[in-house]
Amino acid sequence: MEKENAQRVISDAEFVQLLKLVRSGDQEAMYRILQLFEEDIQKTSRYIRMSREDAVQSIVTDFMEELRQELKTVKSGQWI
Repeated sequence: MEKENAQRVISDAEFVQLLKLVRSGDQEAMYRILQLFEEDIQKTSRYIRMSREDAVQSIVTDFMEELRQELKTVKSGQWI
């Protein structure tokens, strides 16, 4: 189990690089970030009163939107 979790840990620098790639429209980078948070998304979806699939989709959609909003702040130089 620790091996599986260890594969999901990346450095801050790697995460920032993924965020920059997302900002440039890299879909693979967005997918990688979603993979990093997949377990948290699944756990959180249990507490939303809708079907699990709908809850996961809602969380993912909101998360992607938040990443893009934060990235707009990054572009203006107010973050990172």
